[in-house]
Amino acid sequence: MKRNGETKRRRNVAEDAGQGGGGEDPAMWENLDRNFRQVQSVLDRNRSLIQQVNDNHQSRMADNMSKNVALIQELNGNITKVVSMYSDLNTNFSSAFHGGKNGHEGGSSGTRAN
Repeated sequence: MKRNGETKRRRNVAEDAGQGGGGEDPAMWENLDRNFRQVQSVLDRNRSLIQQVNDNHQSRMADNMSKNVALIQELNGNITKVVSMYSDLNTNFSSAFHGGKNGHEGGSSGTRAN
């Protein structure tokens, strides 16, 4: 339930920004929204992986414990992915924001889908 409220707030902020709240480039906001959704998808997967690891650990069955190795490796890879995605988001937002204020000087690669 809480997640739906967070999604609505995030969507409203993006929509408000695209309607004169400093969002001269709706494509930029759409790109940011899409990137945040990708991050959220990985975070949701991590939540599921953590639950599986906990369940396997509590079962104390050797087979389940050995499955945790692969689950934890996937979790570690996903954490690296999230860090990279947030770094890209920061770079893209900064480039688009500064480019938008300066008439798109320097361009904002990857923010427009034409």
